[in-house]
Amino acid sequence: MQTLLIVDDEPNIVEGLASQFGQRYGDSVIILKSFTGEHALRILQSNKVDVILSDVRMPDIDGLELIRETERLWPGTHFIFLSGFDDFEYIHRASKYSIYRGYLLKTEGDEVVMEKVDQEIRMCAEELRAETERGRMRAFAQRAALESMLRGGGSWRDFPMQENALSLELDTGRPVFMVLGKFLLHQAAEGMQILQQLNGLLAGQAPGLSFELLLPEEGTLVWLLQERNAAGRQSAGNYIHALFEAIQQQIDDACGLAVSMVVGGACGFDGIVEKYGRLNDIYYMIYRDAGKLMIVDETDYSDVLLSQGSALQERYQFSTFIHKLGQLLHTGTPESVRELFGQYFGASGGLLQCGRLHSEQQLTLFTLLLSFLRESGMGSAYEQELAHMLDDFLHGVNREEPEAFLEKAVLFCGALCRQRAENEAHSTEAVIHRIHLYIEAHIEDYNLSLTELARMTGFNPSYLSRLYRAHTGRKLSEYIDEVKLRHARELILSGELVKNVAERTGFASPSAFILFFKRNTGRTPRQYFEEHVPGAESK
Repeated sequence: MQTLLIVDDEPNIVEGLASQFGQRYGDSVIILKSFTGEHALRILQSNKVDVILSDVRMPDIDGLELIRETERLWPGTHFIFLSGFDDFEYIHRASKYSIYRGYLLKTEGDEVVMEKVDQEIRMCAEELRAETERGRMRAFAQRAALESMLRGGGSWRDFPMQENALSLELDTGRPVFMVLGKFLLHQAAEGMQILQQLNGLLAGQAPGLSFELLLPEEGTLVWLLQERNAAGRQSAGNYIHALFEAIQQQIDDACGLAVSMVVGGACGFDGIVEKYGRLNDIYYMIYRDAGKLMIVDETDYSDVLLSQGSALQERYQFSTFIHKLGQLLHTGTPESVRELFGQYFGASGGLLQCGRLHSEQQLTLFTLLLSFLRESGMGSAYEQELAHMLDDFLHGVNREEPEAFLEKAVLFCGALCRQRAENEAHSTEAVIHRIHLYIEAHIEDYNLSLTELARMTGFNPSYLSRLYRAHTGRKLSEYIDEVKLRHARELILSGELVKNVAERTGFASPSAFILFFKRNTGRTPRQYFEEHVPGAESK
């Protein structure tokens, strides 16, 4: 799915083109609108945009400054100018930028504009496919050392020779950002192939970043990222979120692989093991359903973490079991849970050493189950049952009989799977209700949009758009417009000035609001007021 940004200080042009493109592309292209260059730049600092259709002369930031900043942030963007002036000097200056893709005149007509944007969107899709195919694995030994460190829960200081022995692109003396990705094992037959695809996409779309992509556990991806420019910038966190949101969608579109992501903040190399544990905790705390493209920020959940990653101290085999069990709790059946326990704790499973289940392993399992219960909100009855199991463990009951403890765990996990299946039928309704409440409460915000709602819910924007339409039969943008229109009518009938109504319904200018209102009601705000307020015509 591609994203198109339309920028012009004439609202009627933006609204008109957005409406035509919306009819042309449906849900296959996300359309963003901006009436100022400064607002467009704010959009670009938090959203990856594939194609930009921009005016040249704008009162705050002109087109040349916007294309310069766009090229710095998103060097893969296709930038098209749409102007009312045939300015060859401007064209000459614009053509020096690598992302420049053409200069159209407004007098050429909408069809010419539509065909040009069609062409650029197709080219973007082709370039993304090429980037995926060109993706190559980075140094195996380098990743293996970092992966071993994450699995073992050690410190970078425990590997004194690694920095000298390996040609790291990352500067271990500077902070790195970490992004955690999770995918279901049955979705990917070839983990290395996915690794190459993600490497290619990231290298092609963010040449300003150095990075390492790791596979510390089955079904787990970890990116360590660092800006090549040591000075960095304040917006790096938002930029990385937007970058991985785009990559997440491209992988889903290309091969149907749903990679859920937790975007972490910056930390030193000495802190990456702890950071890995925190991001895992966040993932297990909020992950709901395998079909959802979850992407959330660490900062939004760091204050409510239930635990601090005790599974990181366990052996790799048990850690893999915990990861698989966590996936099954969200997607599996009681039968698949029993099969998993049998695979890892059966006669040939290898995890029952000396006839005992280690205390650390039992506590790790309790942590996972409690985290799942708190996240899923299944009720106090399950928490009480789990509390009884934990109490038995603390008092030594079944500690010498691991088979009895494991059978209890199997039955308990199976019950959770059955309950989750019943709850999932109602989960979508809850999400839609939450979205509606948020829209009602923030209808006066200028930035209210699909991308903002996606951030609020933790879903990928395109997935949220599809989910909403599949459940309600309408576009999310249509509901936003409906609430805006209802709010606007109330304000108009209360006697508010058009200027104030425009501001309180999230429009950049009165003219943009008037165009919206007339398109949806067939009347101007003044005409609507006069029709519905007795004696208004004489005022």
